Amino acid sequence: MTDPEELARQMREQAEKMTEPYVIYQKIYEPDEEQKKLYFNAGRWAGGARDWTARKAFEKLAQLGEM
Repeated sequence: MTDPEELARQMREQAEKMTEPYVIYQKIYEPDEEQKKLYFNAGRWAGGARDWTARKAFEKLAQLGEM
């Protein structure tokens, strides 16, 4: 078992050697433009807007099971 102070020293030395942190970016999901419009208008209906576009978008999302 390594002494905690020795382990901390080793970790500090490794961190000092690193010039740039190692980060991985992964694109999980990007909705298309039509989906963005649907979510936006359904959100307007949920927020109180009472127009035909917002109502139809809300109904479509409800039908898909996302509301």
